[in-house]
Amino acid sequence: MACHGDRGQGLTDEWRDSYGTEDRNCWQSSCHGPDHPPEGFVIPKDKPIPVVAGPGKLARFMTAQQLYDYIFLTMPWWKPCSLTPEGAWAVSSYILRLNNSYPDHIPLSSVSASAIQVHRVQISRGSDLTGQILLISILSLLTVGVIVRYIRTANRFTTVNQYPQLERSAATRIVHHKNRPNFFHHLHPPTIPLPQARLRYTLGAGGLAILLSLVILVTGALEMFFYVPTPEEAAPSIQMITFLIPFGGLIRNLHYWSAQALVIVSVVHLLRVVFTSSFTPPRRFNYFLGLILLLLTIFLDFTGYILRWDQGIRWALVVGTNLINKIPAIGKGLYEFIIGDAEPGASTLLRFYSWHVFGLTLVMMIFVFWHIFRVRRDGGIAAPRPGQRDDTRRISRFTLFRREMLTILVSSTVLLIIASLVPAPLAAPMDTSDVLMDVRAPWFFLWVQQLLRFGDPFWMGVVIPLLVLIIFILLPYVFSTLPEEQKGRWFPKAGRTAHIIAGTIVIAWFVLTFLELFQSPR
Repeated sequence: MACHGDRGQGLTDEWRDSYGTEDRNCWQSSCHGPDHPPEGFVIPKDKPIPVVAGPGKLARFMTAQQLYDYIFLTMPWWKPCSLTPEGAWAVSSYILRLNNSYPDHIPLSSVSASAIQVHRVQISRGSDLTGQILLISILSLLTVGVIVRYIRTANRFTTVNQYPQLERSAATRIVHHKNRPNFFHHLHPPTIPLPQARLRYTLGAGGLAILLSLVILVTGALEMFFYVPTPEEAAPSIQMITFLIPFGGLIRNLHYWSAQALVIVSVVHLLRVVFTSSFTPPRRFNYFLGLILLLLTIFLDFTGYILRWDQGIRWALVVGTNLINKIPAIGKGLYEFIIGDAEPGASTLLRFYSWHVFGLTLVMMIFVFWHIFRVRRDGGIAAPRPGQRDDTRRISRFTLFRREMLTILVSSTVLLIIASLVPAPLAAPMDTSDVLMDVRAPWFFLWVQQLLRFGDPFWMGVVIPLLVLIIFILLPYVFSTLPEEQKGRWFPKAGRTAHIIAGTIVIAWFVLTFLELFQSPR
């Protein structure tokens, strides 16, 4: 204030008059009125103190991050670098408020400053919290309404086995003569075995995966309107989406948490198939399609993680991609194909963006439809033949559809609550001049990071993950038969060895992940 004025007006005559006669010409004295520092200082006459408030001022700065960096490194001019980071942020915030360019609804820090424009006047707007609460309330009311309706009609049209003398399709027409199937009903078979339609058997993983994929697709398309895939603008554009675009933070959180949930749900779905031995013919090919979808999901999550292009993704970018270099013979060529250059840079970000938005997404959509088609083609969910079932009851497509709608509403409400309360990770824009320290892999690769502590990167980071994948590929061939009476149940005796192998891998994955999670970053 002593240098730049109480309103950012600079050393005007009016402001210098407030010092008193002795200190009015401050370049001739070593003090500065009542506000001078203990050491005293002299303001040079030939270098006027700049005005920091008003139109056209602060012309050298574009963003709040640039303003902070300058203040932190050069101010005060008589004792540079004496401000703490908190003090420099406070001064930056004060100057921005003098220029009406600080959005009051967000905290100023390295994870938001690159999105705040020094010369853009901010129009005050309300918090997104009210809208989020309204959305959660609407979904909650819809969920309660569907639950009440489901309970009231639970005993109507539940099973069709009360007409054993009729063909199944005829029985379905009699029970549901008042209901005409719509498009979504026709996506399901007319009837489904009741024991294999229960949530405790399916875990709802397949339907949840479809729901999460749709959420990711819609929210990702919305983010594309503002994301800029260049090293200079990637992190600032994400900060803008998070803090400045109305409901942008909610959209980004929904996109992020849906992606993480999709990885978990896909793993659960795969393990459900393995632990029920549902990978035997004729479902073996569809099991491979599901395995490919899991890999595509992880690659999509990884490429989306890199698109943040901030300090938090440097392990994945540097260490993770360098593992490819360890592959004999093809490693170097594969690395340059993925990275786009001899080292990560602008071409890397553009390639990951292209793979994330177009390449992997299109391939995954094809495999999703193929996977769903094969479910119907292979006879639906695995179950014993009609003559070998202990429970012969079946439910109609209408009952199944109501259950799915209820699951969708409950899951959507939970997802929206999580997205409203827990923000997606965000860090300061990437600074490649900093030493790579205090880093973490993305959570789904923490087990690989833990393995890298034990030995050679090629064996720990390449060979072991490939062996795990090969084991899951071979399961349907090594354990290819399952008695009819054991189908459609958890942990059938004929598949016990496969279950032990898969369970051991899962336990090892959990142990390695938690060891790395609670270990000091390196």
